[in-house]
Order: sequence, then C-alpha cells, then structure tokens
Amino acid sequence: MTPTIGIVGNDVPRQIVRAAGAAPQRLTGSWAGAVDRVAADHLGAVDRSAAVILTGLMGAATDALDALVVCNDSQANLRLFYVLRMLRGEGIPPVHLLDLPRQDTPATRRFARVQLAALTAFCERVSGRTADAAAWRDAAAEERAVGAAVSRLQARRRAQPPEVGGTTALTALLAAASAPPAAAVELLDAAAEPRAGGLRVHVTGSNHPDPSVYAALEASGATIVSDDHDTGDLSWLGAGVDAADADAVYAGLIDAHFARTSGSAVATIAERAATTRAIAVAAQADVVLALIRRGDEAPLWDLAAAADALADTGIALERSVGITAEGLDAAVGGVLAGLSGGEEHHA
Repeated sequence: MTPTIGIVGNDVPRQIVRAAGAAPQRLTGSWAGAVDRVAADHLGAVDRSAAVILTGLMGAATDALDALVVCNDSQANLRLFYVLRMLRGEGIPPVHLLDLPRQDTPATRRFARVQLAALTAFCERVSGRTADAAAWRDAAAEERAVGAAVSRLQARRRAQPPEVGGTTALTALLAAASAPPAAAVELLDAAAEPRAGGLRVHVTGSNHPDPSVYAALEASGATIVSDDHDTGDLSWLGAGVDAADADAVYAGLIDAHFARTSGSAVATIAERAATTRAIAVAAQADVVLALIRRGDEAPLWDLAAAADALADTGIALERSVGITAEGLDAAVGGVLAGLSGGEEHHA
C-alpha cells in the first residue's frame, strides 16, 4: 500500500515524493475552521490556517497520514514544524522540515541540493522503497501532465468571457494537490463553468485554504480570473524533470524552484509586486483584491509596491486586511460594497 505524506507549505517537489514511493497530500487548513485551545496555546499568535492544521493533526486527521513534511516558507509553518516535532510521542507521525533557500547563488544551490536529497531519503524511509531510474521518469511524466492540465485551467479562467470561475478553479487546484496524478488531471480538466461577462477580479494577499471566500465574492456576479497566492495559480504543481538519476533531477528542480515567485513571507516585495502586475494584466483583470488574514502579516508589506506597479495599468486595487474568522462575512461584504461602488481605490 502506498503511504501518504501530509505536506504543509508550497515548496515540496511532488516528483520526489512520488518517485520515492509515497503519495503527497497537501494540508491547507481553512479560513474559519475550529481551533483547539491546546493547539492555539502551542502555536501562539500565528496565521489561523496553521492553527487549524495543527488542530486537525492532533485529532483524527493523523490517522490517514504516515508522515509529514513541513516547508519553511512562512514563520507560521516553521513554528508548526517545531510544535509537531515536540508532539512526536503523542500520535504525530514522523515529521521532516524542508528548508529551500530563496536567493539564487552557488552556495544556496548546493544547500538546496542537500535539502532535496534529505527529502528523498525521508520519503524512502517512509515507503521502504528506493527511487530508481524508472521511478524518476514515471514521476516526472505524471507531474508534467498535471502541469499541462493546470495551464489549460488557467487559460479557461482567463478567456473572454471566462470558461470557469475562480471558485470552481480553486476547488480543483486544492483537490489536485492531494490526488493521484491521473485523477488530478481529470479534476483540473473537468473544471468548466461558463461565466457571463462582468467584473474580472485578480486576488492577491493571503492564500485561500478553502474556496469559501471565492464563493462569497463570486455570488455577486464577479469572476475571479486569476490570483497570486500559493494555493491558487502559484501552487507548485507540474514541476517534473525527465532524468534517470537523482542528481540530474535535483538540478532541474532547483532551476524550477528559483524561477518561480513564492509567497510574500519569503519573496521580495519587488518580486511580489511584479508578479501581481504581470498576472493581473495577462488575465485582463479589472480590479485586484488584496485579502489578508489576521496573523498573516507578510502580504501587507507588498501592498504599496503593488499599488505602484498597477498605477499605469488602469487596474484598481481594493483591499481588506486583518480578516478574522468571526469577521469573515463582514469583510467579504465590505469588499463587495467597494466593488459595486465602482470606484478605483489604490492603497
């Protein structure tokens, strides 16, 4: 039976997990899920989605997992890793930290290579299998097929008028991140939902661990045609390197890692602003919405630069910051009121 490895964060190359004989399952939490008091006490003040993940892992969610990999791509995730390691004797499965650097230098490439080799070794210990040439190539082909399906989904979102809404697209992306490759392709290709013309929205800020906010926004008639957070268009799905040995695979994956823009917590403000502008313009968005949870402070730092980057595009920037689970409905309502007013507002 194929073991399942829970993944927290957006840095894990799924090709490695699959080549090593395991199945990745992305854990994202939710905007408004329950948070156990003990979990909150262990984590302190962090992004709520991390607390929701820990609450699940301290309960029945661990029953379906054989191991965990946590990415050091946010302070909340890093704190979650240390708490999980502390709880190792209390029903939490083996946990591994993946720490991929962000600045592309010869030294960080050497460090990243060591990190990917350690990830491979961890997954192999969990599965009891060793990645061989056939496994590397099969996993690469499977992952590239997923990437092609993601590209097709993005093209449907950006069509005029959109052929799929943001809620349906995000639901498919979240499901694909935990599904076997063939099923992921089916999920992504099945995401189709013709939309009438109307306000085209690009979403930036916090990631969306579930589609609830997208659904509330699109109920107004707007369509979310693109986004730049790590559970949406920036989910790291589809990276596959066709090589027969680990070193060549690592080299290709490291190239892909440094070529992408990551989340606000670890990317530069300039990179994030440029990414928001590039994707919003390509998607022909009418407005950029910055939606930021309380406890997820890093996206706040991007807003001024994002407003500057959008200034000559004619794309308005609206924002709602410090969103809480208790105030979620009011926050969405406020954003909708801003959109219906039709006023351009830059932060």
